Amino acid sequence: MGSKTVTTVSLEFLWTIIYLTIVGIVLSTIYAIIEWFSRDRVIKIFSGERAFVLIGSDAYYGEIHVPPRSGGGFEVLFPPEGIENPETLIAFLLENYRETGDEKFLEEARVLIEDLKEKGILSREITLDSITINPWAPPSLVSRKIDSSEVNNIHMICIFKHLLTEEERRKRWEDLKKLYHPLFFNKVKRKIYNSLVYVKDKIAGTVTKTTYTFMSPLPAELRRGIEDMEKKAIAVVGSVYDSLLENSIGRLITIQVQDVDGETKLYQGVLREYSNKYIAVYDVDYRVQMVARYTGENILKGYPKPMFRLHGKMFKEPQHLAVKELSYNSENKIVSFKLKNIRNEPVKVESIQVNSNKVIVNKVLGPHEDTSIKIASESPSPKIEILYEICKEADVIWPRAKVKVVGLGDYPPTLLRSILSRKVFR
Repeated sequence: MGSKTVTTVSLEFLWTIIYLTIVGIVLSTIYAIIEWFSRDRVIKIFSGERAFVLIGSDAYYGEIHVPPRSGGGFEVLFPPEGIENPETLIAFLLENYRETGDEKFLEEARVLIEDLKEKGILSREITLDSITINPWAPPSLVSRKIDSSEVNNIHMICIFKHLLTEEERRKRWEDLKKLYHPLFFNKVKRKIYNSLVYVKDKIAGTVTKTTYTFMSPLPAELRRGIEDMEKKAIAVVGSVYDSLLENSIGRLITIQVQDVDGETKLYQGVLREYSNKYIAVYDVDYRVQMVARYTGENILKGYPKPMFRLHGKMFKEPQHLAVKELSYNSENKIVSFKLKNIRNEPVKVESIQVNSNKVIVNKVLGPHEDTSIKIASESPSPKIEILYEICKEADVIWPRAKVKVVGLGDYPPTLLRSILSRKVFR
């Protein structure tokens, strides 16, 4: 009698373990589905890459980190040389060391200060003893978190090709090659993903029926939690499908963008990917707004520079435009000069301002080309501000809210053959 009781208890315990294991597997499966689909499929392309993120008049540079269930949000982790107010960070580590006596804080401070001195960010004369703890000092900043609610405030996220290493550039070309000529496996994988759009309801029903059997003995609150997880996982499946964009993946497209300066511009590039929140376009000739200031013919220190404030990296560019043959008519108070493009790439000059006098130019200067400028000035050696654009090849992610896909930039290969053989539009 006693042995039967022990056997019964053992079996009940075993079935309980099996039951909990099955519930755990079901929950893990649902959670895995959420993990798989919860990261925006566009922004995760740049995950682990160093990129510029432009928000308002600020640009943040660093490695993109995209956590699961972030709703399109992400974090930009600055490189060591881009840490803002590093002395405050070192002071924080020293303060923790003095309060706790933990040598790890001291060692971290020592490694950090040596690394920053090696990179030329801190002066060689600075030592741990010279770092003071100042509660009024500006705080350190090593990253910028972009919440999902800020997505529509983003102007763009871009990787400039000229900042990549040779190996990174080669990898980008490999990605482009796969876009132009996708592998059979990639085509099948994408078709499977997109087919989930049409069977979403059936998936929801199947998952619900499967899990209901295992959830019935569970408490009501736990059942509701699992049901919510199911709904979130299924809701994401297929919610990003757009038939007009789907047939343009890997194709040259023309897009209309509300750019950083507020202007509406047209760009071209290869459609890499899209989602509800973002669109990724590769191989874009992106136009960067620059400003240069001069006193007479001499460019001021620190110029030229981009129109946005930089965090995480200095965007260093050589001088593009030179003021030449400056002369002054004291009778008419007119200053005349030639503005010359001294680079081997074209530059678009937008406007020139001397004090409150402004001239709209809107002219593209080819390599080593110049243009004549006349503008009112009270001084023979005026302070000149020039707004212009340079072009940099980049892979760009834009928020969907700021982009309109106008159409294809080239014909599909099959249609092109028909056009060339004069069989179309008859």
